[in-house]
Amino acid sequence: MKKEDPEKVLFTLNEKFRFECHQGLPCFNTCCRDISIFLTPYDVLRMCRSTGLSSQELLEKYTTTMLADDGIPLVMLKMRDDEKETCPFVEPDGCVIYQDRPWSCRMYPVFPLSSEEVEFLIEKRASCLGFQEDREFTVREWKTNQDIDSYDEMNKGYKEITQHEFFQKGNTLDAGKAKLLYSACYDLDWFRKFLFNTKFFEKYDVENDLIERMRNDDEELLKFSYRWVRSILFSEDTLRLKDEAMEKLLQAGGREPS
Repeated sequence: MKKEDPEKVLFTLNEKFRFECHQGLPCFNTCCRDISIFLTPYDVLRMCRSTGLSSQELLEKYTTTMLADDGIPLVMLKMRDDEKETCPFVEPDGCVIYQDRPWSCRMYPVFPLSSEEVEFLIEKRASCLGFQEDREFTVREWKTNQDIDSYDEMNKGYKEITQHEFFQKGNTLDAGKAKLLYSACYDLDWFRKFLFNTKFFEKYDVENDLIERMRNDDEELLKFSYRWVRSILFSEDTLRLKDEAMEKLLQAGGREPS
């Protein structure tokens, strides 16, 4: 069967396009199969919230991970093992985690051409009848309608890690640091235990109110994980050792105390 050749059109933030997807369309749900969906840490956070699963349970059951050439872990949604490779969260009536669906699903059918999100590509497939609907959006309005801005805000910290000059200079993460990045940012339940079940806060100078917020606020925890990862991977001053810990560090000849 010959693959469909879509019409590809470039748009800016203020240009309009027509699109609407709903259950009344014969093609409803067909775009949710045989696709590659890369998940951000915030995607996983929201999916855990929607399903009630722990981060470890969700990652094990619904994702697969590979390493990019630079060692950055790429977390992908695992499709059903059926003929159509359907998304595991799609049922005949639609997406069962719709309110917490990943960033890629929210943006469809709009694809930013770069991280700056100045130009966008829309692939108009003849088989997608949503393009024949009357509802119009500018790209900016579409992003607002799909709550993209809140996702972009939460993804900003992770983007700053993956696009760090460390990688721009051709450096790569070894297996240990790749696992650290994955565990801290994607497996938030593990990261929370790491913070609160060790002497972490005896070593690092963290505001008391932030410590208390991170006990139950996953968004705060995720943002803090980005700070910790930058400190460990890139030796940035995003976290400070307490005076006592710094003194021990100096006495140990620069080696971080256990």
